[in-house]
Amino acid sequence: MRIGAKTDIGRYRKLNEDNYFIYRNERLVGGLVADGMGGHNAGEVASKMAVELIKSEIMDGFSPELDYVEFSEVLRRSMVFANEEIYRKSKSEECENGMGTTAAAAFVYREKLITANIGDSRVYTVTKDSIEQITRDHSFVEELVERGQISPETAKTHPQKHYITRAIGTDAFVKADILIQAYKGETVVICSDGLTNLVSDEQIKDIINENEDYEQAASLLVELANKKGGTDNITCIVFDV
Repeated sequence: MRIGAKTDIGRYRKLNEDNYFIYRNERLVGGLVADGMGGHNAGEVASKMAVELIKSEIMDGFSPELDYVEFSEVLRRSMVFANEEIYRKSKSEECENGMGTTAAAAFVYREKLITANIGDSRVYTVTKDSIEQITRDHSFVEELVERGQISPETAKTHPQKHYITRAIGTDAFVKADILIQAYKGETVVICSDGLTNLVSDEQIKDIINENEDYEQAASLLVELANKKGGTDNITCIVFDV
């Protein structure tokens, strides 16, 4: 097992509103990246709450007796619970009204890769020859792409590319997308859009494959995003089993 993570404020933001956690025991390995949004410091509050609440719910709910479907339900419920708590806090604190956060999680358990996401933070799998985006962005431009109204290339520079259609904490109810697939030893990357808006999928694949030390790989990915502008907070987790 190899695992590494890095978060960075970027070159222009005054506050890092990204948060993440890594979780591992002898049976379960993975983590989550949350990218906060909202006025003042509310985005940082939302992403920190999401990380703390989801991690706590997973730790409380995990048992080695669970099958992989049951664990995926623990993960789904943890995101729903985080949404309820963040939404409640946003309604009770005027300075945090409207705050929210994305969340993308990936875990390897019982030879399955189990992912969950809300928003536009992403999970990828990387092999020597390929990189695949596992999660689907919940964003306005992604909906346009799916309808065939714009191309994936146009989506990368669309003026409304930062408009997300689903987030934790902005509505009373939210749905997390859950995906379960066979895990065959691929490298897993979880990241915020501060990385993917500036670093191409091919560049992510190359850096992963050129660095066996995943702490180094995560640092180099963040460094490249900063070299290419660093316009947002940047966070990534890299691991395999």
